[in-house]
Amino acid sequence: MPNPKLKKESEQKITELKNKIQELNKENKFFELLIRSLPGLFYLFDSNFNVYRWNKNVETVTGYSTNEIQTKNLLELFEDDDLIKIKTNIEEAFVKGDACIEASLLPKDGIKIPYFWTGASTNIENVSYLIGVGIDISKRIQAEKDLRESENFYRILADRMTEGIVLFHNFRIIFANNSFATMFGYDKPSQLNNKNIMDMIAEEFDLYFREMYEAILCNVCEERFFQARWMNKIGKEIWVEGRTKLINWKGQPTILLTARDITETKLREISMQKETDNLRRENVRLRSSIKDRYRLGEIIGKSEAMQKVYTLILNAAASNANVVIFGESGTGKELVARAVHKMSRRASKSFVPVNSSAIPENLLESEFFGHKKGAFTGANSDKSGYLDLANGGTLFLDEVGDLNPSLQAKLLRALEDGSYSPIGSSIIKESDFRVLSATHKDLIQQVKIGEMREDFFYRIHIIPINLPPLRERKDDIPLLVEHFLKIYSNDKKTNQLSGHVMEVLMQYDFPGNVRELQNIIQRYLAVKSIDFLHIDNPPELTIDNSLNLQDNIDHIEQKMIKEALIKSGGKKSNAAKSLGISRKTLARKIKRFDL
Repeated sequence: MPNPKLKKESEQKITELKNKIQELNKENKFFELLIRSLPGLFYLFDSNFNVYRWNKNVETVTGYSTNEIQTKNLLELFEDDDLIKIKTNIEEAFVKGDACIEASLLPKDGIKIPYFWTGASTNIENVSYLIGVGIDISKRIQAEKDLRESENFYRILADRMTEGIVLFHNFRIIFANNSFATMFGYDKPSQLNNKNIMDMIAEEFDLYFREMYEAILCNVCEERFFQARWMNKIGKEIWVEGRTKLINWKGQPTILLTARDITETKLREISMQKETDNLRRENVRLRSSIKDRYRLGEIIGKSEAMQKVYTLILNAAASNANVVIFGESGTGKELVARAVHKMSRRASKSFVPVNSSAIPENLLESEFFGHKKGAFTGANSDKSGYLDLANGGTLFLDEVGDLNPSLQAKLLRALEDGSYSPIGSSIIKESDFRVLSATHKDLIQQVKIGEMREDFFYRIHIIPINLPPLRERKDDIPLLVEHFLKIYSNDKKTNQLSGHVMEVLMQYDFPGNVRELQNIIQRYLAVKSIDFLHIDNPPELTIDNSLNLQDNIDHIEQKMIKEALIKSGGKKSNAAKSLGISRKTLARKIKRFDL
């Protein structure tokens, strides 16, 4: 009889074996499904090029059925050069272990399809096989073809353009068209390949171009306009105008520069400007030769100190350099600035006055450079800044010593090349403006204590004009009094001051300068009395209308000259210095009054 125990163990083993077979069948079905579903073409063949396994795509792409594939030799799917390449690389794969190649597959319909083939050899039960995948690269090849055609088209177009075109990366030229090569004296564009473009730019524009390159590369701006001197092949300077823009060329950030030669136009412009400046300087020279001027523009005064100021104003007007006007409060610094503007070549454009100390610090940048809508809370629309308004004209920075160093740094860039960006915008704008500044502070001391940047100081401090306080030019007081009386008299008849009133005015030091005298005259015409704000016990004055203005002036001048001569012990140079006039002027007045 069979042993029950052995029978039970045998049945158990049979059951386990059946389970393993089922699991293997499941795995086989899974891998079979996986293989048939793989993208691309999956294949397994032996060293005789007989295909053993493939996925569904092989049938779909080749157009052969399952039965037909089984009867096909692999090499029947290729012809001509592709057949040679495939056969060579398969043999190599069997020897080296792997290989890859591009070759076109020949489907049943005869229309070739380019594929990228990869294969790796393996050994199964002592039989060598090659397993691999084919990937359709027809789209990539078409894209490359389109790209080459497009590149050739644009290259031909670029070569036909009259405007110079150049591409450079890290300052090295990677493409130039015929016009650019010709512009700089080269026989063909290839001579410029790998040349450092900075070697072609005049030395004084080197820093300007490097800054422009960095600005574009760092996305500070999308493109920049330039106008600068370049050097051609033989070292001759030419003027070039154009634009630069950042593009992506073959996967690298590259600068596209377009250029045209403007040498003839620029030299003509420079010549005309020199001629204009020469005429202006000649005009200044002739006007400066006129002695004893009583006024210049809205500025009143004939003293020697004011004659020097007038000369400086005329010289400044003939130049385009930046000007700083120094003077105490009330001396008329803005009047000087306006006079410079009105007599300069910018007179037809705007004069934009800015009180630097009156703008809230959080609005300074917006006021100067403008802003885009939505740049910050409350920016409900685009706003032009002072630099926009001053384009072509003059920007007057009153109390420039109160500008904070942070804004000075931002203004410095605009002063250097005229470029700036509104808040909230990446676009670089340009403004051609001249800066006239005014201050009552010692700017050199401001630099020492760190309140003013040294580079900003030297940028604005080209032509200094020092306005004397009224106490140092008292012989101008009668002229100023006459001027203010004419302005503020309501009736047709100009009011006059008595000799006694004029004498008191001449003895007063006017801490508030011309502005204080102006206010005194306004109050006098309103209440018929003189009121000095800066002294506690003003003298009582009576009005004497029996004398005319000139008699009053002569009377006061005689008295002041006599007192000055007595105090100086008869030394005319000391007397003239105390009166704020020249020794020559004093001698003339002594002779006139027979003193």
